[in-house]
Parts: sequence; C-alpha cells; structure tokens
Amino acid sequence: MSNLHGGCMCGKIKFDTTAAPAFAANCHCKDCRQATGAAYATINFISTDQMTVTGAPKKFEHPADSGSILTKHFCANCGSTLFTFNSARANMIGIMAGVVENIEDVNPQLNVFVSSKIPSTPLNADLPAHQKMPG
Repeated sequence: MSNLHGGCMCGKIKFDTTAAPAFAANCHCKDCRQATGAAYATINFISTDQMTVTGAPKKFEHPADSGSILTKHFCANCGSTLFTFNSARANMIGIMAGVVENIEDVNPQLNVFVSSKIPSTPLNADLPAHQKMPG
C-alpha cells in the first residue's frame, strides 16, 4: 500500500496521507451499510497525524454497540461519506475506499462484522472473516 489521496464527489473536501494505512478492512456492520448505502464499507485505517484534510466535513456522532462513539465525516454539499472515527481508537481515522483516487492502493486484509452482513454478499475466501471487530 502507498499513501492515499482523494476527496468527495464535488471536490470541496480533499485529503492526502503521508503514510500507507496501518490496515484496511471490509466492514459489514449495519452502521457502515447505512452510512455508505452499500452492502459493506471498505475502510483504510491511518494514524490521525498522517493525514491532512482541506475543506470542512460535517460530522454525525452515534454510539456503537461497544459503547464507544463513532463519528462519520461527510461532505455537506454532495453527501459523500469520507471518514469514520471511533473514540476507542483515538489516534486512528478510517478513510472510506470509495473516496480514494488511487484505488489500486486499496487492499483490504480482512472482513469484519460478517455476523451482520447481507446474506447474499459474497466474501473473498482469501481474507480472514471475523464475526465482530477483532482485538
């Protein structure tokens, strides 16, 4: 993986990273499905100090099943979901794969929350699958 860069659909919000993501996952939880409107979300996790953002995303906070607070960052103009932040992992932010320009560098390493995936969604058999979020 290399440094990721991209932005929202209308271009009002852009981001760039100074390092490759620590890891990437396909998340099948209900929250990710609702936030993206897709069967699952592919999220690239990076240290918050390794990313710069231009523009001002709107934020929506909600509690997770774990009790932590999840914050979704999105463009108020075009509606693109850009980032996700979990209060339990204060130094990490998740970049949604759909807003990454260099898509060849998006490489998920596992599937999480497969216990709540849409039954017809196929899984890549080469990736580990976890019922919830590991560790």
